[in-house]
Amino acid sequence: MVTLEVTSESGQTKTRINMNTHPDNCPKCLRGIDPRFRFGYIFNHLRADLIYQCPRQDCRELFIAYYLADRDRAGNIGKVYRLRGLAPQIHHDREFGEHITSTSSDFARIFNQAHQAEELGMSDIAGPGYRKALEFLIKDYAILNNSKASEAIKQKALSKVINEYAANANIKSTAKRAAWLGNDETHYYRKWEDKDIEDLKILIELTVRWIESELLTRDYEKSMND
Repeated sequence: MVTLEVTSESGQTKTRINMNTHPDNCPKCLRGIDPRFRFGYIFNHLRADLIYQCPRQDCRELFIAYYLADRDRAGNIGKVYRLRGLAPQIHHDREFGEHITSTSSDFARIFNQAHQAEELGMSDIAGPGYRKALEFLIKDYAILNNSKASEAIKQKALSKVINEYAANANIKSTAKRAAWLGNDETHYYRKWEDKDIEDLKILIELTVRWIESELLTRDYEKSMND
């Protein structure tokens, strides 16, 4: 717990408040930091908006940390303010290698839209977005390897495309499990209750890496014949 002195909404008085924590990352440079507190306001004893500065020499930007007062079950205001969010949030796209972007530029675009939604706290939107990105990646990868079956691949369910067109056992294994978790993000009932969106992203990342490895290996085999 940390204690700081902040100014009332009227600007006439100052008071000390207890917060559960300082922010530990900068929303602008996205680095881990020990921020410098500059100023703060408290509103009706319910909300505190605190202005911090990033200490990193290559950033030094100001940002706002939003805190809300605890409440007990009866609705009474507690004595601790808890960090609820930071602003402004600067989105940084996840960069993918040339083999992935050339195979499925739609995958990279959709993945980063989902990533941005997640950064904004909209995990209910981000999950289905990651699931859609996975489908584009797998179907574009399957079409790359089976161009004559392009129309059939486009119309098939993702699970069937994985089973029928992912010849690489590692790609099939990770993509299949990513699809399971992706379906959980879109359905009312969750089958995999011990897994969440972080597991989905890990499985998509593994799928990306296996596809990259296969395509890169193929390039070297073509350029260095036996």
